Amino acid sequence: MCGIAGFHGPGGLEDLQAMLAALAHRGPDDAGTYVASPLYLGHRRLSIIDLSEQGRQPMANEDGTVWLVFNGEVYNFPVLRAELERAGHRFRSRTDTEVIIHLYEEHGPAAFTRLNGMFALALWDARCRRLLLARDRHGQKPLFYVARDGLFAFASEAAALTRHSRIPGNLHLPALARFLFYEHIPAPDCIWEGIRKLAPASCLEFDPEQQSVRVERYWSVQFLPRHPISAGEAVSALEERLEAAVRRHLIADVPVGLFLSGGLDSSTLAWFAQRALGGRLRTFTIAFSETSFGEQDLARATAHQLGTRHEEIFFGREDFWATAQEVVGRLDEPFADSSIIPAYHLCRMARSKIKVALGGEGGDELFLGYPWFQAVQVARMLQAFPRAVRRNLLLPLVDWLPCSHRNETWEYRVKKFFEAEPWLDDPIQAQQVWVGAFGPERLRKLFRPEVHPHLGLESLFAPLEYYRTDAQPGETAFDGVVRLTQHRYLMDDGLTKTDRASMFHGLELRAPLLDVELADWVNRLPHALKRRGGRTKLLLRRLMAGRLPPEVLGGRKRGFTPPISQWFCEDFRDRVQEMLFRPGPWFDPHYIRQLWDEHVRHRQNHRKLLWTLFMWNWWSSIHLRV
Repeated sequence: MCGIAGFHGPGGLEDLQAMLAALAHRGPDDAGTYVASPLYLGHRRLSIIDLSEQGRQPMANEDGTVWLVFNGEVYNFPVLRAELERAGHRFRSRTDTEVIIHLYEEHGPAAFTRLNGMFALALWDARCRRLLLARDRHGQKPLFYVARDGLFAFASEAAALTRHSRIPGNLHLPALARFLFYEHIPAPDCIWEGIRKLAPASCLEFDPEQQSVRVERYWSVQFLPRHPISAGEAVSALEERLEAAVRRHLIADVPVGLFLSGGLDSSTLAWFAQRALGGRLRTFTIAFSETSFGEQDLARATAHQLGTRHEEIFFGREDFWATAQEVVGRLDEPFADSSIIPAYHLCRMARSKIKVALGGEGGDELFLGYPWFQAVQVARMLQAFPRAVRRNLLLPLVDWLPCSHRNETWEYRVKKFFEAEPWLDDPIQAQQVWVGAFGPERLRKLFRPEVHPHLGLESLFAPLEYYRTDAQPGETAFDGVVRLTQHRYLMDDGLTKTDRASMFHGLELRAPLLDVELADWVNRLPHALKRRGGRTKLLLRRLMAGRLPPEVLGGRKRGFTPPISQWFCEDFRDRVQEMLFRPGPWFDPHYIRQLWDEHVRHRQNHRKLLWTLFMWNWWSSIHLRV
């Protein structure tokens, strides 16, 4: 795991060094550069496999015609290496980086489709004078780029690009509107004008002679043809694939542990990892002071039953505030998933014991654990009511429901569900309203009228359309929602969170459930094997019956969200108000006051709205050049 940066065009070594300095946290073990002006490649190294000098980057092939900077891990590199050796290739290191170079020599850009892992890379091919960027299927590793005025530059984080003397850090106002809607900035947008994210499963080719940029996607989530398999056969096959995936993800030359949340996904991984390591697994969990938000009791029960070396890391009110200050100051873009704050604290505390951690990312997306999957089915039934009945009878009744600031209560979910009433005919758009913060109507109230023409509100849902065209003949609308969840929500939210939270501390966080072989197989299973009615993750529960504590097998999803609603109203009230009502040119202060009053008086739970706005005001006060 590392940080990469580089450019082709105007600039000098001082620009490259400044970009690498902004990525030092991603690779604290070493730094390297390759310069053949106007080409500049840079790398910050976090040593995980082959800790020797032979693993240094940028790395080249034998004759220096192919140069690579690479961030990530390729879990099938031993198999690929053996294949390449049989074809006559010779290796100087034990790294997966060198495997990619030789695989490219053998197959060209098609090599990237062979990689089972998480990666973002840049490869310079001097023979045909082209620069290639590529990103893994699920977007586990980030990659930003910019093309302007004869300059093409790339980096693992947007903040590194803005360190180049030719790249101004100007606000992209439509990205602000999308942030307030999505709670993050969806690919390919970026908060900085002119900077873009490379989408997952994509390869970019930059031609210096033509000054052209071409992006192609090499993979998409596929559900068809579905596996003709019984539930019993699926359980046996899942065990075999899970065991292989976990073993691949445990390969490292440094200490490895596991983040145990108390949920089914991480507990399942802990069972397989403990067996693979012969009883030597170390597990870590966050312990919230508010029990309705924490899962430490479940994690403790799992660790006890499996016999892991378990550590609980306490996280209280003041830990939250101090950690939030650090996180906001270091984020390269605004990000409003509040679970990044306890995740950051967990990574910081675990880093003194381990250098690689396994996590359960991808489990809810693959095994259909999120509540909005059920909401899609409820929405279909609700469409039987005339729209006038829904708007004039049901909506007022829902608005009248009492309000609680506890975590994910039933009335909060019902109110959030009905926010999407205007979009129920389109489950993909409805899903985003369910999971997001400020919907289209609220954004029009939040922004001052004179700002509206600059926001791009008419294209607010455009990032969702990026994957709609991937649908195959015979797919269902539900397939489309699952694809969007895996391609967009997982990458833009969940994986962004885990990448930043871990890499800020030089910790590599791996997701065995996103193993290419495992994920492709699970996606082609009939949905009924994974979810039926309100029961979720059926296949995992059946596989792990008798192996995990009953309370873990039967527990509902709680997530990793701290008690923002309560802390806003009580512990941090003065500090929150100061930042929420900070004067600025974009927002209507009267509407913000309305939201705040409704929340603190327990008339509505506006946690998502207030937290997202609060994070923008806080982040922009630090990072935005006025």
